[in-house]
Amino acid sequence: MKFTRTLKPLKGQFELAPYLCVVFVLLFFMLFGGYLVLPVGTRLELPPGGSRSGTWTGDAFLVVAVDAGEQCYFENQIVPDLAVLKTRLAARAAAPKGPRKLYLQADRSVRYERLQELASLAREAGLSEILLGGGGRGGNSGGGTTGTQGGSEVRRPGIPKP
Repeated sequence: MKFTRTLKPLKGQFELAPYLCVVFVLLFFMLFGGYLVLPVGTRLELPPGGSRSGTWTGDAFLVVAVDAGEQCYFENQIVPDLAVLKTRLAARAAAPKGPRKLYLQADRSVRYERLQELASLAREAGLSEILLGGGGRGGNSGGGTTGTQGGSEVRRPGIPKP
């Protein structure tokens, strides 16, 4: 049995308007898609740092960030007070093969006394080395992610390369 076809695709006038509407909507989302999604995290304005020549060996390390309001962040979470931070750092440092180094990312408006408090707290928690992070060679990095670094994990902006 043979079926007859009455529909003849692309035999009539080509309508351009529907295709242009779809193209303009796609163009809108491609151009402004980055502005429609707000970045997650806390903005840290790090002071410009010099060269990264230090004794950093590439071992795993912990990251503590301090924003302009002197609020501390550890493992992507706000730490309410220094006692909680000390217990969390001590727990991570006491783990077998746990990190013994701390990378401290502080906003440029943080008081030096606060940095000294955090450094002494880290020493009391069992961490042996503390590195104060800067923004890199003459510029600022807008880094705002914190967490455990090192090993096979991906490096994030603002974190020193071994």
